[in-house]
This record gives sequence, C-alpha cells and structure tokens, in this order.
Amino acid sequence: MNTYSDILSRLRADGNFRSIPRELVDSDSVTDLSSNDYLGLGADRGLQDHFFSSAYNRRIPMTSSASRLLSGRQREYDDLENFLAELYGRPCLLFNSGYHANTGMIQALATGDTMIVADKLVHASIIDGITLSKSAFTRFRHNDTSHLEKILTKEAAAHERVLIVVESVYSMDGDRADIDTIVGLKEKYPNAMLYVDEAHAFGVEGPKGLGLCRGNGNFDKIDIIVGTFGKAAASAGAFCAVSPTLRDYLINRARSLIFSTSLPPMTVAWT
Repeated sequence: MNTYSDILSRLRADGNFRSIPRELVDSDSVTDLSSNDYLGLGADRGLQDHFFSSAYNRRIPMTSSASRLLSGRQREYDDLENFLAELYGRPCLLFNSGYHANTGMIQALATGDTMIVADKLVHASIIDGITLSKSAFTRFRHNDTSHLEKILTKEAAAHERVLIVVESVYSMDGDRADIDTIVGLKEKYPNAMLYVDEAHAFGVEGPKGLGLCRGNGNFDKIDIIVGTFGKAAASAGAFCAVSPTLRDYLINRARSLIFSTSLPPMTVAWT
C-alpha cells in the first residue's frame, strides 16, 4: 500500500508536484500573465472605488449564511439572474463556481440510462461531474466532430438520453469548438442534449461578451450554457442559461446548489 509520503515523493521525482506560490513582495510592479483576468477588471481599483462609494453597497452582507434554498435574502441573486436572463433570452441560475456548476448539473442531468459523450479536453470539473453521475460515458478526440458522429451513430439509439459536453473555448490552447457542426449532429438524435461550457469565452467573445453560443444562429438548439464570473468578470461564481423546465429541475436535483452555502450577497452585487 502506497503511503501519502510515497505518492508525494513520486510526484516530485516525476516533476508533477504542485505547491501554492508565494505572493511577490512587490506584486504591484508585476504584470501577471498567468491569471484569467482577461479584461483587467480585477485590477481596476477605480471600479472598486465606484462600487463601494455607494452606502447601500457597503451594507450588503458579506455572507449568505445559508443555502440558496433556505436563505431569506434573495434580492441580489434575483437581480443578477434576471439581468442574465435578459441578456440570454432564457432563465438563468447561479452556482458558487464553475466547478460547482459542472459537477452539480452533469450529475443531475444524467438520469436513468444516460450516455455522456465529452470532448477529450474538457475541464476536470466536467470529468468529475461525469464520474459522480455514474453514467456510461466516452470521450471523442479533441474537436474531432467526425469521431463524435461515429460515437453518436453507434451509441445514441441504445440509450434513453445522450448528453454531449464540450467547451466553446479551450483554455490551454485557446482553440474553439465547431458549435454549428456539433449542433447539427445533436439535431439528428431526438434524445440528445448539448451542454456547452463557456467559462473561457464569457466576457470576451461574442456579442456583448456573452460567449460563442449567444450570437450563434443555433443558439436556441443549445440546451445548457455555462458561464463563470471568476475570469473576465473579475468576481466569483457561475451560472447556467437553460429552459424554464431545466432551471426548476436543477433547483430540485443539483446537489452542489442545494447543499452548499450560497455566494455572499456582496459578491453577487459586485458581479
């Protein structure tokens, strides 16, 4: 049996040991190109000063102290969800992070006899959601829609539901999914749903920075769109844009939403 020390030693030997970096003493003089602050809003002190110049904003609670389903204070959450719904033309639902969104939603959506088909390079949070779902799954070669088509041709009819999961922009290389072709493949199978994670597109791609899906002609055929606030939006949390039925369903079945203390109202107001 490997001990934890043995595992750590092997990680060091293989050059795979992770550690949390120390903050530079003179960090203000450094441009950090490793962050996801795509628009520089996280370093915009004027924007922060403007937000906190409001006496009302300064009094917003720093903690929700409860799950969203139990909280007596909903105004900030409702305001942000309603604002997002206007932008996306469909209901939206907040999550504590992109990780919470992907693990909670994929597990909830993969009911019964569901087959999950994901791009080979989707984020770890998606893989963890797939694992938690305990559903059958396979992965197609990165951005290889021909391989995706072969899998769907072979597997779709054998399952009650097929959940296709991709990212719109992949963070490591910045390459993009062929949304039109993937939607076209999804439309061939009545039992297929399409899940697109826009974490690295939200704020910087598409009309009004709403990602690659919003301005796509096939927008209405994309079942689940995920966006995050911890990158271009210089905040924290995530959201999904879905149908009214799916929003209600996720409120009742997404465990990461139901059983987690919700985002601080202050953070939601800042977003």
